[in-house]
Amino acid sequence: MHDLIARPFFLWLLCLLPLLWVLSRHSLVRMTPLQRRWSFILRALLLTLLVLALAGLRLPWQSHDVAVVFAIDRSASITPEAEAAGRAYVSKALSKQGRGDEALFLGFAQTVTSLPAPKPDGKDDTASDNSWPAQPDRDATAIAKALAFSAATFPDGKIRRLVLLSDGYDTEGHATEAARSLKGSGVSGIEFFTVPLQNPARPEVLVEKFTLPGDLREGEPFDATATLRSNVETTGKVRLFADGFVAGEQPATLKPGSNTIVFRNLRPGQNRTTYEVEIQPEQDTLPENNRAQATSLQRGKPRILIIDPAEDRLQPLKGALRAEKIEVESRPLQGLPTKIEELQGFDALILSDVSALHLSREQMQLYARWVKDFGGGFAMLGGENSFGVGGYFRTPIETILPVKTDHDDRAETPSVAMIIILDSSGSMNAQVAGQTKMSLANQGAALALDVLQPKDLLGVMAVDTKIHPIAPLARHSNKAEVSRNILRVNAGGGGIYVYTSLLEAFAQLREVNAKIKHVILFSDAADAEEKAAGEMPDGSQVPGTALDLAAAMTSARITTSVVALGGSGDKDVAFLKQLALIGAGRFYLTSDALTLPQIFTTETMRVAQSSLSEDPVSAVPVRRAEVLEGIRWDQAPLLLGHNVTKLKPTADLLLATETGDPLLATWRYGLGNVAAFTSDAKSRWASEWLTWPGYGKFWAQLTRSLMRKTGQTNGLHVETFPEPGGVRVEIDAVAADGTYRNDLPLTVGTLLPDGSTKAVEARQTAPGRYTASVATSGRGSTWINVHSPALPEGGPAFGHTPSYPAEFLNNGTDEATLKQLAESAAGKFAPEPEALFARPSIGIRRHTDLSPLFLAAALLLLPLDIWLRRRSP
Repeated sequence: MHDLIARPFFLWLLCLLPLLWVLSRHSLVRMTPLQRRWSFILRALLLTLLVLALAGLRLPWQSHDVAVVFAIDRSASITPEAEAAGRAYVSKALSKQGRGDEALFLGFAQTVTSLPAPKPDGKDDTASDNSWPAQPDRDATAIAKALAFSAATFPDGKIRRLVLLSDGYDTEGHATEAARSLKGSGVSGIEFFTVPLQNPARPEVLVEKFTLPGDLREGEPFDATATLRSNVETTGKVRLFADGFVAGEQPATLKPGSNTIVFRNLRPGQNRTTYEVEIQPEQDTLPENNRAQATSLQRGKPRILIIDPAEDRLQPLKGALRAEKIEVESRPLQGLPTKIEELQGFDALILSDVSALHLSREQMQLYARWVKDFGGGFAMLGGENSFGVGGYFRTPIETILPVKTDHDDRAETPSVAMIIILDSSGSMNAQVAGQTKMSLANQGAALALDVLQPKDLLGVMAVDTKIHPIAPLARHSNKAEVSRNILRVNAGGGGIYVYTSLLEAFAQLREVNAKIKHVILFSDAADAEEKAAGEMPDGSQVPGTALDLAAAMTSARITTSVVALGGSGDKDVAFLKQLALIGAGRFYLTSDALTLPQIFTTETMRVAQSSLSEDPVSAVPVRRAEVLEGIRWDQAPLLLGHNVTKLKPTADLLLATETGDPLLATWRYGLGNVAAFTSDAKSRWASEWLTWPGYGKFWAQLTRSLMRKTGQTNGLHVETFPEPGGVRVEIDAVAADGTYRNDLPLTVGTLLPDGSTKAVEARQTAPGRYTASVATSGRGSTWINVHSPALPEGGPAFGHTPSYPAEFLNNGTDEATLKQLAESAAGKFAPEPEALFARPSIGIRRHTDLSPLFLAAALLLLPLDIWLRRRSP
């Protein structure tokens, strides 16, 4: 029934026919019996036609029309001759296209594009028809993407046929799964055909693989091996480069197939991790595949990197470490690492008195990943720009530290009353990394609330051309609810009225009882309005300027700091900077809204004085540890200050102050070791330590405890092999006695150039042999590490740098892959072009909807019914 009638439930309306007969017999219109009879017949017919139209009566029939989608490989590995042959194949197929048939043409490489239809065979009559438009992104062949896109373009009601014309070299993977899914697409599936595009035989020489040892030790000779593949017998010259300079050269006689060239007894230079090999053959076609790179970690003396804003004050620490045979590189803030390649050249990273305001969130996340996944050592040393006052509260760096940067035991410090003024003008609606500037400022204000203690008072107001109270100046017992209110602040319009906001803050703070009274004014550096007095609500004028008001607040012991968002050239920077100066506060200028949360916490910590103590303290050993061995701690001089922190539950406290505050805490984070030393190592707080005999020994032992174990791979030997979309990692696990290690839970992790990470479980394929396929980036270095819970010291870590896109790895035709794809979809390999539009013996069932015909007939009968009823009897 449903095959003939789409909506059969409307047929119940035919039950109204008897009612129609009754109504016709009792009609008030004067009609003869003959008129009444014909009127009933016409109305019954009208009702029947309308009911059949609503029910969707349709006529079934068999369609033998064909829809063919041609997916044509136009990647860089397809030669002009192969593309011309593919075009000729398509033109010949089109010559058999019948009436009612459809054809669609798609070109693909890394992406899929639509192509104009070529003329059928023998009908090309213009030069413009001899080639297709240029194809974008030709450095990859995504067959799976092309098949999925093609399958979604078929029209309904036709026999569906998909024709893949390609050389068969897929660089992205998953082509077989995509072909297999075609069998279940739609009611009748998709008929799948693969057609090989034959690239002409041309001489080709390429670098198939280039390998270095996993770990290079400084001064220790090593071999670099290049595997070259050639399809002809030819000669050439192979050159090796190190950091762009020629490090070796040798002639090569190449035979068809694989050829191995080895550069022996090379010696790595300092900091050198990237080598490149190049083949210059006599006969060749594609130059893109003649170079290859390899990246390897280089170890020698233990190497650490120390960052300090005052690099010259690190001389005592550097001298002490170098005396212990530890190689030290120190840098100012401008030298903070930004890439994993920089970090991999060191065994440990030490941040000495470095503020979080000099680190982007991406850098913090990079350092955390390096410690966790690659076993790098990390330490933070104290100072006036470190830990809590440095703005590390709730950052990725605080996550890896063994201490918390906030401290909730501020019993001896004065109470604080603070008002935060948030610029909620229209400019705060601008987006930064998927968030508005307003939302980032809100996060900073909410974090400031978390930093303050229960005895402190906080008020928050949003200001544009008027004041919008968000949180009253009070002690907030329910911080979660207040934080939610702060985070809901939205930007309004106009610019921030500075005078009005400061006047309101002055009035509120004057009335509270607190030892420290402070205002944080957040403003757009280019849109700070009302620098002078404004009109009061009662219509009176208040004399003076915002600077005068800030001076009056300072006289009343109310300080003002300013956080300005913008660049140094913005028009209101000078005014806002002077406002902070007169207000006896601090001025922060940032062009990166993502740093706003750290700026707010930094300023709040400084005001609350909750994490900085400059009272002399002693270093008291808490437990036995190798780091502390051989040092007379009872003779250690006083340290003149420290950052107050709180120990995390699972961390090890090694040194403490007399009051129990952490002085040295350590723990293991992932594969790396992390330490927090809350005093410093230079002439401010550790000035009396510099001449103490234990100074050098302590810092050398602490530094060595952080560093990665040189060459430690726990008996794991790793090789990589390129495959579509990434590399296959082969791991051989052998115990110290030479036996295979089976059933190891091994994980292969990757860090891609864009900062994202992935992890894949390796599966055992043979005794002691494990395999994992990991995705890598087509450009830039992907760092790979192997680790396991059974290997607490971690496994090998190495870089994979693709020298050229996999598209240039082959220049022939892979008919075996094309045959396999056709078999996976129950299709056919290399059909004759005339067969693509051949009529199938069994068509596809279609339906013609008769509703329009019934409606048209009803419309034609309606005037006749009206005429009949109005005709005089």
